[in-house]
Parts: sequence; C-alpha cells; structure tokens
Amino acid sequence: MVKIGTLAAGIAIGFGVERLTLRKLRGSAKSDADGIESDESGPSILDESVVEHRLASHDGGEIRLIEAGEGHPIVLLHGVTLRASVWHHQFELADDHRVFAVDLRAHGESTPGSDGSTLEANARDLVTILEHFDLHNATIVGHSMGGMILGRFLVDHPEVVAERVGSAGFVSSAGRNPARVPTGILAPLSSRLGKVARKHPELAARIAKVPPSDLGEIAVRSTFGLAAHPDDVREAALAFEALPPEDLLAIAPSIFAHDVLDELRSVDLPVGITVGSRDPMTEPRESELLAEAIDGSTLEVLADAGHQLMLERPDEVNAFIVELVARAQADVRPDPA
Repeated sequence: MVKIGTLAAGIAIGFGVERLTLRKLRGSAKSDADGIESDESGPSILDESVVEHRLASHDGGEIRLIEAGEGHPIVLLHGVTLRASVWHHQFELADDHRVFAVDLRAHGESTPGSDGSTLEANARDLVTILEHFDLHNATIVGHSMGGMILGRFLVDHPEVVAERVGSAGFVSSAGRNPARVPTGILAPLSSRLGKVARKHPELAARIAKVPPSDLGEIAVRSTFGLAAHPDDVREAALAFEALPPEDLLAIAPSIFAHDVLDELRSVDLPVGITVGSRDPMTEPRESELLAEAIDGSTLEVLADAGHQLMLERPDEVNAFIVELVARAQADVRPDPA
C-alpha cells in the first residue's frame, strides 16, 4: 500500500508543476507577502506593533522576518509553501514575549543566496538571526519543513545551540524524509517535472481542471483537520500560490534527503513535539520517532487535527510554546518515564 506521505510528496510536486504552467498562461499575480492590511490576504492579521527586519544572509541572500513584543525570545519557522504571517495567532504571545517569525528562503520576501534553499542553508540563516539580535535562551519552534530546518540546525550548529537556545519545539514535523521514498527516485523526478513544465506549459494546461485561485485552496484545505476557519485556509492558500513552483521544486531534493534522527540523539535540550492525529503530510509516527530519538522530549497528539496546527489549533500551539518557554527558563527536563 502506498503511504500517505508518499502521496503527499507526489501531490506537492504535481501542484507545483501545474501552478507553474497556469501562471505562465494566465498571469496569476503574486499576493502581498506580508499578509498585513491586504485585501488579497483576508483579514488584517498583524498590527502596527509588528516590526519588519531584513538581514543579509551569509551567502548573499536576504532574510526577511517580523518581530513584536518584549521578553523571552521565541523564533518561529514555518513550513514549505507558507510564510511568516501564518504564525499570526502566535503573535498573541507578544504580550509577554519577544516573538520573531521568519520568511524562509524563497518564501514570502526572503531570497536565497548562492547556497540555494536547502535545509542546511536555512539552518545557517537561523544562526545569523540569533547572532544578529544577540538572542540567548531562545525558544525555537519549527512547523513541518521549519521543524526539519530546526533539526538540521540542532545537529549542524551545536556551539550556537549551547550558547543561544533554551528549548526547541517540533510542530507537525519529522526527523527524516516523511515520504519514505529513496532520494534517488524523488529528487530526479522533481527536477525532471520542473524541466517539462518549463518546456511544455501547454501540456499541463490541458490537464488542469480548476483555476489557480481555487487550486491553492483545494490543496491547502486537504492539509487541515476537521475544523478550519476559512480565513486561515485562505492565508495558507495565498502563501501556497505565491511560492514560485520552480522554488518549490528546488527545495524538494533537500527535504527528500533529510534524515537526522540518529544525530538528534545527542541533543541535550528541553524539546517538545506536537502533531495532529489526522496529519496527512507528516503522520504521527514521524513525531513518535522524533520523541524516541530525543531523550526527555515530550509528545502531544491533538485529536482530529491536521497538518496546519498553528492555524487550526492556535490555543493548543500557544500553550505548547509557553510550556517550552517555561522549560527553557527553568532549565529542567521532564523525567523520561
């Protein structure tokens, strides 16, 4: 039987190719990348207290992020095809904390440098952010691909982790390629599909059955659980539509090659993990494997929830983050019993 993760990977590639050809033929406009005070992005989700920053990356790119509040630093990393504004519910924590949300490479208004949009390059950007703002004891939370970047960061930059990170949270994520299909198959496939889409846009255009404005919402709604507010689905869909398909295809091989489960066993940090019981992208088993790999980590499975937990279950995610902050401040780890 084909695993859901495998299907999800194939669907993501297919939507990327289809969206590329539809853009070429119909000129779909890119939505406002901020999600702030924009008719295209639904409600006004972030107010004037939010400050925007743009940092130079180590390899010539630009890192765009937003910040609000004061207090214990929280850094939020979104998933693939999303952007910083999908964390708008978590900016409620800015009443008592200093909250940052990052546009990851090629997403929102961040641009990749010479190292491309790999998980490793994004992890290096996290180093740049922590050092630029001189953050210490920070709580880092990553959703989906953002959690993969977090895992890569914990493994690749232990000295920075020891100096600047107090706790870490994985939301709907995985410590390995969740599709469980060999990189040797998926990476060349994503590259080939991208080339075909560029060379023969009319082919995919004949296959496409829905307009691009509907395509994003159909794809994104399938990643939510039973309860989803239309405004939140729309915000995720707009981010999905705004990501150029060629950038999605460029990111894919790094995700397919991801596997840090064994290396994460050396992590000595308070870690929390949460996932939806109906997550079709990173199934609960992936979170269980993370919990098994990281000694002393906690795991919470949210009943009937899907993949986009920060949007569909914001109260639980906010409580999850606050608990991680408390664990960082107390510098204690739970009894693994």
